[in-house]
Amino acid sequence: MKTLVTLFQIAFILVFIGQQSLRAQEGLSLEKYLELVKMNHPFVKQAQLKIDASEANLMKSKGVFDPKLNFNQKEKNFKGINYYKNQKTQLIVPTYFGIQLDAQVQESSGFYLNPENNTDGQLYGIGGSIDLSQGILSNPRQIALKQAKLFTKQAKERNALEVNEILTAASHAYLDWYKAYKSYQIIEQFVSNAFFRFEGVKKRVHTGDLAAIDSTEARIAYFQRQIERENAQLDYQKNKIEVSNFIWFESQPFVLSNEIEPELNEEDFVMLFKADSLEIENHPKLLEIGFKRSQLDLEKRLQKSNLFPQLSLHYQWLSYSNPISKLNYTMDPDNNITGIKASFPLFLRKERANLKLASIKVIDMEWEQAQTKVELENKIKALYLAKERLKNQWDIAKQMVEDYRLLLIGEQKKFAAGESSLFLVNSRESKLIEALLKSISLEVNQKKAEINYYYALNFQSNPMS
Repeated sequence: MKTLVTLFQIAFILVFIGQQSLRAQEGLSLEKYLELVKMNHPFVKQAQLKIDASEANLMKSKGVFDPKLNFNQKEKNFKGINYYKNQKTQLIVPTYFGIQLDAQVQESSGFYLNPENNTDGQLYGIGGSIDLSQGILSNPRQIALKQAKLFTKQAKERNALEVNEILTAASHAYLDWYKAYKSYQIIEQFVSNAFFRFEGVKKRVHTGDLAAIDSTEARIAYFQRQIERENAQLDYQKNKIEVSNFIWFESQPFVLSNEIEPELNEEDFVMLFKADSLEIENHPKLLEIGFKRSQLDLEKRLQKSNLFPQLSLHYQWLSYSNPISKLNYTMDPDNNITGIKASFPLFLRKERANLKLASIKVIDMEWEQAQTKVELENKIKALYLAKERLKNQWDIAKQMVEDYRLLLIGEQKKFAAGESSLFLVNSRESKLIEALLKSISLEVNQKKAEINYYYALNFQSNPMS
């Protein structure tokens, strides 16, 4: 339902034009943009596929405990004589604790039948086998299932990290687009100012109020602003294309049209990227490593159990009567098949080596976990300091803009009174433009730092739900 509502909202700003382009009558906000990325971007869907793959592997691991029904028939006929006919139906039920149950019905006949296979009708059997040494604590099937469950949890943490990387990159692309848009607006404004000044200077030159050289200088300043506008427009178009890389709709890429513009509200931005507190132990990166370590612990446990002798016991009751209908009469302990199998390597070099390798992997993962924890703690601290320092720089830059604006206004008044030159006016204006562009650059860098800090603390493992 949430996805459907969002799609209806997006329909107001997304329409096909030309070859899969995007139109809108209003600005594209950062929040709507990120909703598009989370719902439709292929990389986000690829990250979700890894969870689906891990769940499929878990199902595969559970499959080794599925009951299996076997049927086997072998018959020989030669020169009209039925030498033998052996038929066997068997149900095998593996269990989690290394015990395997089985039930079978066997029937054999023929002139040259092996006495061992002679059943004299139908022979029923119920029994099982158990590993009394290695498999009683852990066995390969049990360990594989536990590791598959851990891998599914690990995949979800990896998914959260990958989705956040995509959202961070998408947010940065949007802010670069916003920066180019604001820069273009500033340059466009000063192109108009330069043209207006150029026209005014020409009139004053015609009246003899100014020298002809002032008209040349005003024209140069106007041409310079036009060049700056062309560069700003090129940068704006390039960043718009970068943003389009993250916008997909119904499995098709979109291109932002000229009608759509970035819409960034300061209050909405603060609410959107309000970071929550996070216990470092719950960070997906550490949880992912923790699940890896748990899998290695299980492997070590399995290798340790391999140091024990192999000892398995098999027992099966036999009966000519169907044990399902006459259980009390058919379970005669004198009619049975028993078996025991034992083996033990004398030097255990292979087993001891495997255990040592498993132990080394666990220790290696412990060091990686400790190092990652320190790196994450320091990274979060550094991101917090960066966003706070950039906020201070942005505040200073905004004050500098106001000061440069006052200087320009003062210089323009002096020029109108004949107490200054056009060169000084242009110089003051250039400084104001530099200050404005610097302020926008610091604003974007500060917002990028806020986003980096937010995504270092906030994670969404399944954004498509």
